[in-house]
Amino acid sequence: MINPAWQRWASIQRREQNMRYAINCQIDRLSSEIIRQYADLAVADICDALGRNAALPSALKPFNNNRILGTAYTVNLPASENLLLYYAVDNARPGDVLVVSCAGYTERAVAGEIVAALAKARGLAGFVIDGAVRDAEALRQTDFPVYARAVSPNGPYKDACGEINVPVSMGNVVIQPGDLIVADADGIVSIRRQEAASVAEQARKITEAGLKKLQSIEKHGSMDMTWLYDKLAKSCCDIHS
Repeated sequence: MINPAWQRWASIQRREQNMRYAINCQIDRLSSEIIRQYADLAVADICDALGRNAALPSALKPFNNNRILGTAYTVNLPASENLLLYYAVDNARPGDVLVVSCAGYTERAVAGEIVAALAKARGLAGFVIDGAVRDAEALRQTDFPVYARAVSPNGPYKDACGEINVPVSMGNVVIQPGDLIVADADGIVSIRRQEAASVAEQARKITEAGLKKLQSIEKHGSMDMTWLYDKLAKSCCDIHS
């Protein structure tokens, strides 16, 4: 007769051996008030506020002209796999951005027209995919924001591998679940939750300073260049007339 305790142990061992994915359901999200502070801030100004080295890889390109603003709901997928992307679309909240790491693999798409349409219907804020998509023409025509690295007609597999809401890396940036994602025609930036309020304030100052420069150029045909010549003088630069 087989020992019931051994049966339970064997069942647990088999289940753990087959468990190739992990799903974390809880995300600490920013308040809507803080998120709204980024509604009209340019990604370039946000990057400047973050030290000018905060952008996600420039290889991630927009498929349409739609801006992204929302909370990072991260998906970590192995190459060619997208089962948990469907889970993410079905379980993320309206306003979330699916930030999907595929380790930059571009020879098999993980998303296309159908999953993008479903995400739009559920009120998600966009896709940022460090990998490939397909149905490119349909994605260009939709108003659902999609940023990805490449296009491939090869379809994905669905073998249950991957992780939901874990830190993912894209280029030199690590995105945590709950971070704020902003994307426009210039690119994509991720802002840590604990920095979001102060970064918005700093980026607003940068935006206002830029507007003053543009107004000066429009009105006077020039702007204050004192900073340039001060820097050249401090660099011991000889200017020969």
